[in-house]
Amino acid sequence: MDLLESIQSTMDRLESELIQQLTSRVPVAFEIGAHIMNSGGKRIRPQLTVISARMGGYTGMDAIKLSGAIECIHTATLLHDDVVDYAETRRGRPAANTLWSNEMCVLGGDFILAKAFSALTSLKNLRILEIVSDTTARLSEGELFQMANIGNIDFSEEDYVQVITDKTAVLMEAACRCGSILGGLDSEKEEALSRFGFNLGVAFQMTDDLIDYRSDKETMGKNPGKDLEEGKLTLPLITALKIATQDEKTVVKEIVTSGCVSADDFMWVKKFIDRRCGIAETLVRSREYLVKAVDGLSIFEDSEEKRALIKISDKILHRTY
Repeated sequence: MDLLESIQSTMDRLESELIQQLTSRVPVAFEIGAHIMNSGGKRIRPQLTVISARMGGYTGMDAIKLSGAIECIHTATLLHDDVVDYAETRRGRPAANTLWSNEMCVLGGDFILAKAFSALTSLKNLRILEIVSDTTARLSEGELFQMANIGNIDFSEEDYVQVITDKTAVLMEAACRCGSILGGLDSEKEEALSRFGFNLGVAFQMTDDLIDYRSDKETMGKNPGKDLEEGKLTLPLITALKIATQDEKTVVKEIVTSGCVSADDFMWVKKFIDRRCGIAETLVRSREYLVKAVDGLSIFEDSEEKRALIKISDKILHRTY
């Protein structure tokens, strides 16, 4: 069995672990969790966890438990995000909050978080528990900081990187770091894998925000321009605003604070972003982080695991949804 087959086998075992982690004596708690857990996620974070552990030669069951807990934390944040954002779809399926009440979805997310930390506690590794606990706090901080700046057209690139660091990159960083701890890697290699996860996470979110302006509902599984409608400034728009005229800034401000973006408004913003090279600049930034991610793996000798991480990086570069 080659590495990819082995990882796929591990991912199959992960699905069983996720079902186990979501088990509840209250049926609706399981139903909410299973709905969003089965909505087509790529399981990137569990893959990073498992591969990082394998970089140190570890292939035991704790990697499954750890990757399941990290995926549960990610899933809980998606549930909460959909409530906060009044989302209607998630990856082409009805968002959980359209099938259950907002209150039930918030509590469902809390339940999934609790189950994740129960699984983490079973690992009996205090360092891993501390890392994931700190990471979970930062996920909330990232969401709060972004919400505090809704409609703020002075939101800077530095502010944006802070948001996507806390909302996305830190969890991928934690997946790699905790996997490397399971693998028993030395501090230098642990740090290298952690930085890989961090840079990959920043690039992943930049690409995701880019797709919102250049894809369609059928491909994305959600309406394009959702960030704009919610008043969230992401990198394509931020970079375009850097060289915008005052009149352009005025129009953008009116649109992002309107709370209801029409098709014409969205098309105007897309053309403005293209005119001001917002897409091209975002691609440049994303590629810079991906290059840093891959370059950071130079400390490791060539292996199937290293090539698997590079392949994940390449997939992010060519994402279309």
